[in-house]
Amino acid sequence: MTVKLGEEYCGEHMPSCATNSPDLSDKTLRVVCPLDRKHTCYAHKLAKHLKICNAREKESVPYIIKGINCGETILENAIDKIDKQTLRNYSVEEIKNVINKIQKLHDDVLTVEISEKILTHPLIEEEMTKPELGDKSRKHLIQTSSILGYLKEYDLIKSDTCFIEFGAGKGKLSFWMANALETVNNSIVLLIEKASLRHKMDNKLDKTNGNVQRIRADIADLVLQKVDILKNVKGIVAVTKHLCGDATDLALRCIKNYQDAGNAVCGIVMAFCCHHRCKWTEYTGKDFFSENGINRKDFDIMRGIISWATCGTGFSRDKNKEIDPDFYRNNLDSLSERDKEIGLSRHEKEVIEIITFDN
Repeated sequence: MTVKLGEEYCGEHMPSCATNSPDLSDKTLRVVCPLDRKHTCYAHKLAKHLKICNAREKESVPYIIKGINCGETILENAIDKIDKQTLRNYSVEEIKNVINKIQKLHDDVLTVEISEKILTHPLIEEEMTKPELGDKSRKHLIQTSSILGYLKEYDLIKSDTCFIEFGAGKGKLSFWMANALETVNNSIVLLIEKASLRHKMDNKLDKTNGNVQRIRADIADLVLQKVDILKNVKGIVAVTKHLCGDATDLALRCIKNYQDAGNAVCGIVMAFCCHHRCKWTEYTGKDFFSENGINRKDFDIMRGIISWATCGTGFSRDKNKEIDPDFYRNNLDSLSERDKEIGLSRHEKEVIEIITFDN
């Protein structure tokens, strides 16, 4: 927050009053919000703030049932502590044992090759020709273009369908998806997001025909079959972009519950991230792992392993361009002593990371 002209502090750090009867005549006085003590507001605006505060009690709605998509609940404190540990808490032998399990599972059970296929959509390609775009904006547009390209390639852009973006954030993906659906009859874009955000992209769309709607809800609590607008479509297509950690599992379980209720799921296109934030209790692949000898402790080690492909080389981007790729394939000198004990080059560690969760 910025400091206003003539003031000494920004709004959040102005002197506050903790009494129950603040002096409302003082327009600079701030008080701690009684709903959430982590933030403050102006004392003379307290009544208005309480009506819009994000910490206020939510209205009861039929499509919200607490924890409906969370999966199992484990209460034992000793087990729950596992989720808070890092690779440093495990021995080299334990890590090697999990790596062997991963390789065996990949070679004997999955027997698939991981491929990369980046598609495009003409709507986004036209947008990316604008010279004023920065690298970050262009990166996200490339990802959005590929997602829309997959929807088109698998013939998922069809009429009488609701396209649901889980973890929509500001709705940038939904914005472009709605534009791509302009010629499709009776198509609806539904955004699901638990946070209240400013500068939402869906506000820029024409909502007069009611084809774009936003629901503020935690995916863990969402019951899709009780959302009214879904009664007007023949099926749904679920889409995500960077759905963090176990939010992907919550979304999958939410979609499965919708399908089990007798509704049609036409397709799912998910781009996820932050595997280290997955949790055993919410994870949808527990049965598969258990059948193949991977337990909760192994899963926790896997959550640490997946950082290996994203933690960087220690060199700058310019320096990395100068280094021969084979250097990372064969050279162990750039690794720490503990990593040398594990016995994998940086390239081999990246390969293990890729096959850990992406299958």
